[in-house]
Order: sequence, then C-alpha cells, then structure tokens
Amino acid sequence: MKKLLVVAAIALGLSSVNAQETSFGVTGGLNLLTVKLSTDTTPSVNRSTTGTGYYAGFFADFTVSDKFHVQPELLFTSSYDNGTSANTIAMPIMAKYYVKDNFSVQAGPMLDLVVDDASPLVNKFGVGLAAGLGYDISEKVFVNARYSFGLSNRVDSDIATSKFDYLNVGFGFRF
Repeated sequence: MKKLLVVAAIALGLSSVNAQETSFGVTGGLNLLTVKLSTDTTPSVNRSTTGTGYYAGFFADFTVSDKFHVQPELLFTSSYDNGTSANTIAMPIMAKYYVKDNFSVQAGPMLDLVVDDASPLVNKFGVGLAAGLGYDISEKVFVNARYSFGLSNRVDSDIATSKFDYLNVGFGFRF
C-alpha cells in the first residue's frame, strides 16, 4: 500500500507542474541490468551478473523554463543472461538541465517493478537514483545515456543483499 501511495504522490506532483510546454514521445535502446549480490557471512560470495537487452516506452517532457525540464517515463525493460531473462516496468522521473542549447544533464529517482514470476524472497519493487546525459539532435529526435544505482535491497534475507543497477543508452522521438 505504501508503494502505491508513493507512486500516486509522484503522479499528482507531476500533474501540478505549471509547464509552459509539454511534449510526448517514445524512447528505446540498449538496456544493461547488473544484479549485485553480497552476503554478510561469506565475503567471497559477493557477485554480480549483467544481462543485456532492450528498453522501450513512452515519456512526457514538461518544459518548466528554457533550461529546466521534467521528463517522467514509463518503460518496459528486458535483459538476458545465459538463458535467463529479467523483465521490469521502470518509471524514471528525470530532471533535465540544459547546460548548452541541445545538451542536458539529467538526474532523478527511478522506480521499477519486476514483472516475472520470481522467488518469494525477491522484492519485486525497487527504488534507484538515476543520472545521465542527453543530446537533442533536432526538435523531434534525441539520444541519451543514463545509469541508475539501485538503492533498495531486492531480497528478503537477513544475511544477503541484492541491488539492481541499470545502464540505458538509446534514442527518442517527440511527437
């Protein structure tokens, strides 16, 4: 229930942004998911694995000022590693600051939800902090790259922690 309230509060906050201009579009590209596992009992068990795949989704770009935009996104991500897949729904909410006419730095929270059937020990909902760069090729087309650091523990265990980190490199099209 708490998770639903957090998502609702974010959505209400974004809807109250007094934007001068709003654009919508699609985005997609390469997705790398790194799952980091560490244990308190055996330091040698600390491991990470990376799956390669894609992401695709929709976004809204709210212009707050000439240099500042807010861009919430709803993405489907899929990653594969040695025959195992991981699929999530991700919702990054990026604050974009344009340091030059077409070049932006981005930062913000990223929420994600595992949509696969997983072990009952896996926490399906996660929170991360994303940062990245973007470049507007034209008014309609852009490229970006961002990394999201997992902040929440993804396993229910007293002796282990697991975090999901994402690297997304892709492009988008504004309508």
